[in-house]
Amino acid sequence: MTDDKEVQLTEDVRLPVHSLYVGSRDGKAFPHVDRRAVTEAVSASFDCFTVVDADGYFNGRSVATLVIKIGTDDTALVEAMAHELGQLLDQEAIGLETAGYYKSISME
Repeated sequence: MTDDKEVQLTEDVRLPVHSLYVGSRDGKAFPHVDRRAVTEAVSASFDCFTVVDADGYFNGRSVATLVIKIGTDDTALVEAMAHELGQLLDQEAIGLETAGYYKSISME
């Protein structure tokens, strides 16, 4: 959901859930400042989301990962958020899963 689209939440509202997979800069636990920067960036575009701490793997090594789950029908806005977060944290790519399909959002 975005600020410019008011959606009344009821049992009848069904939105696709997008998951962004955001790795930490060095693979270790997210520093508080980075975690706060991520949640502030996401909350600037989406009213409701969930952040889950995970242990992801990139190029064969363990990486502390935040999985950000967002319910919205605005896939383009989620992809833009992936780019913003990737640039914010100097990432090569951010993972995006939508409706069971995964793709890597490159920062190039």
